[in-house]
Amino acid sequence: MSILGRKIPVKLIAALAVVMVVGALLPVMTQAPVREIRLVVRGMAFYLDGDFEQPNPVIQVKAGEHVRVVVRNDERGMTHDFAVPAVGASTDLLEWQQQGEVTFDVPATPGTYEYVCRPHLGMMKGTLKVY
Repeated sequence: MSILGRKIPVKLIAALAVVMVVGALLPVMTQAPVREIRLVVRGMAFYLDGDFEQPNPVIQVKAGEHVRVVVRNDERGMTHDFAVPAVGASTDLLEWQQQGEVTFDVPATPGTYEYVCRPHLGMMKGTLKVY
């Protein structure tokens, strides 16, 4: 191959191609893993999927952790969502048998943060405990 009448060595072209591919993949390769938390809405409360004993459970997460919260609405006739106001994260409103999700970075500062169902703030809220 030549540019402006000058030949470019094949090894240089190959090296540039490798640099371009690695550069494109680097953000994907260095991204932190996502921890998934699954919640179900029943009886005007959030529950961890598979554990319907503890309504609106304390959810423990690490500071700076990357999490995805998946919420399924099992409450017939009610619309719900899931939101963590401190980080500006929320699902869309979910009708009965709909599922939604939101991915966010946990605050870097340990402490307690509230999670809520915005249409039902008085009843449906719990704590995100950051350690």
